[in-house]
Amino acid sequence: MASRANIYIDKGMDFRTSLDLFDADDQELVISTYSFYSGIKKLYSSANNLVNFTIETANNDVTLVLTDQQTDTLKPGKYQYDVVMEKTTGELSKIVSGLAIVVDTITEVS
Repeated sequence: MASRANIYIDKGMDFRTSLDLFDADDQELVISTYSFYSGIKKLYSSANNLVNFTIETANNDVTLVLTDQQTDTLKPGKYQYDVVMEKTTGELSKIVSGLAIVVDTITEVS
């Protein structure tokens, strides 16, 4: 079962958050042989992702990234997100899921 973690995204701002991955023996997971996918939907039952995270990997860290242009397309409110890991064997595992809460931004930068 995937871990649960809620994230907060500021509308119109760059966003990034990192996940540290460990195996069942609490050892750092060598992630260079895995592929990762992640997106945001209003509801799990929605047909398409509203936005997909760019995923950066280094050491045992997986970083989810959205640009300010991507976050600007999201209306303030609650969304669903998850992160899926694909092993080289093709086996898929959901490693984290939760709410992606988009918060409006007051300050405008021109």
